[in-house]
Amino acid sequence: MDRKLETGHILQIGPTNWQGEVTIPEGLNWHYFSIQTPLQIEDYMAEQGIKQFKALVLDHPERLLNFKEELALFQPYTVFYDQTYDQESFTEELDRLMQLVQAKAWDFSDKAHFLYQLHRFLYDGQYGDAFSVRDLRIRADFEGMQTVRGKHFLELDGSYGEEYTPIAQWVNTYSYNGTIPTDLWLEYEKTAGCQIRLRVQFFQSGSLGSLEKELVYSEVDLERPVLIDETSPYYLSFLLEARGQGQLIIGALHKRFSHGPFGEISLGSQVLRDSKRQEIFAYFHPGDLKPPLNIYFSGYRPAEGFEGFSMMKNMGAPFILFSDPRLEGGCFYLGSPELEKKIQDFIDYHLQSLGFGPKELNFSGLSMGTYGALYYGASYSPHAILVGKPIVNLGDVAANLKFKRPDEFGTSLDMMQLLVGQVTSEGIEALNKRFWDRFGQAALKDTLLALAYMRDDDYDQKAYSDILEALYHQPVRIISSSRPGRHNDATESIIEWFLTQYKEIMERDFGRSG
Repeated sequence: MDRKLETGHILQIGPTNWQGEVTIPEGLNWHYFSIQTPLQIEDYMAEQGIKQFKALVLDHPERLLNFKEELALFQPYTVFYDQTYDQESFTEELDRLMQLVQAKAWDFSDKAHFLYQLHRFLYDGQYGDAFSVRDLRIRADFEGMQTVRGKHFLELDGSYGEEYTPIAQWVNTYSYNGTIPTDLWLEYEKTAGCQIRLRVQFFQSGSLGSLEKELVYSEVDLERPVLIDETSPYYLSFLLEARGQGQLIIGALHKRFSHGPFGEISLGSQVLRDSKRQEIFAYFHPGDLKPPLNIYFSGYRPAEGFEGFSMMKNMGAPFILFSDPRLEGGCFYLGSPELEKKIQDFIDYHLQSLGFGPKELNFSGLSMGTYGALYYGASYSPHAILVGKPIVNLGDVAANLKFKRPDEFGTSLDMMQLLVGQVTSEGIEALNKRFWDRFGQAALKDTLLALAYMRDDDYDQKAYSDILEALYHQPVRIISSSRPGRHNDATESIIEWFLTQYKEIMERDFGRSG
């Protein structure tokens, strides 16, 4: 995504016009309606040639009642009201309108700072990638142990000195263009005897010889994503400094376009993290607040972010997107009990806030996303689970690397190392067991399982038959379809079938047409 300085239209409704109180940042077009002015938003937008407002700023959430028919003009998470009224009790109608736009209480005491945030961080789009440990160089005189854990982790063990000293440097620089703030997130683990800090060097754009400044981030700073919000372009260089003695495991250094206080990887999204700094992206869209709640797990994607937004939004219903930014393109939504519980808690929270039951819930995914749909769907008794090209025996996926897929998807070995701590025959069984221990306990009474698979799947050829066997005594409805070929063949045909099944479920079971 190449974001240039864009024009954003801001609509403010309140007793006084902020434009007379603060300087509006260049690039923001300010539109004000007083609370006495009759609101005819669509007519006004047509007159002004405005396609969409970037944000709606309200003195009080009650103003939403004045144009409830026009709320579709505003994206969720772009409506803000004075936090002074956050503790008020609202009518059922107003509460529903606030849910529809996911209105946020905000501190308007520093209006200039809020407008700066709108200007810098409130934009559409997402992008993230990472430097892996293959981009790391360890200090030449380090005498401790160095252990390479596949492609994604490097373990150091030894003495780092009494004072902070550079221990590792990423050999590539990051081109920061000055128009898009960037979040940095470092994966690492360490023992208590050593401490680290991250040094970021800012070189003048166009010349690596001119060091403009340096910023140093402590472990306390690294508890949250490090925000780089400079308005000038730079080349950024990164060094990891350490002191003390002990074990240090270094993983990926993630760089993501930042939405600041409005979400991490995209507007309104959250990042679920465990104590080992492993992550899952999560996003909720309110749709029309009517059943069902559709959940979609993104497939394998080296570029960090969500997929399936337009597909799910077009269905009109509330939906949740999950994405997995770990390893090279995802780790199949498996992790520590802490991380997996956060995924389930996110689902439970929004299911409860909508007032829905499990039978008003659909899980779905394609390829890598099928694992998440089946694994987490097994904890509920949902209305439906829709999957295309299922992968469930992750140990088999790794085992197939040698003969069925030579040199293809080596990430499966890194996944085995990360999840079960060994790349062995025992590790294959242990990794397979992770799925079946959960799925074997599933109570899928009257759940519809729509499943399309490849007959010659070279990732997990037994997935379909193993699922059928596991569900043999369950009162579950199964719709299946198959295609000839290996896992990455017939993708378009599988997606078409997947969408057709979704459409039929929405129309037949939830009365939703179109």
